[in-house]
Amino acid sequence: MSIPIVAGVLLVLFVPGLAWTYALFSNKEIDLTERIALALGLSMAMVPLSLFYLHNLAGMRIDLANSAYVIILLTAAALCVILLKRYRTVCLRNN
Repeated sequence: MSIPIVAGVLLVLFVPGLAWTYALFSNKEIDLTERIALALGLSMAMVPLSLFYLHNLAGMRIDLANSAYVIILLTAAALCVILLKRYRTVCLRNN
């Protein structure tokens, strides 16, 4: 297997779901095995559904660049949720 194939599989099938599992669940709620399983399932659901939704409603073509943009946006949205949750926790502890 070449490195770009492994990187692409991880990017599409794991990274967005992993980011969303950290956004939705704390470390105490689920363990590593559950997090990995949920990450795979969430990624396999979110990425194709987002692409097909944008293709059908917005007329966006499904190609490599647009797929990468969708994956990056899904992951960035989860990271924003994580940051907001941590910011809120820190603000509540200080008050």
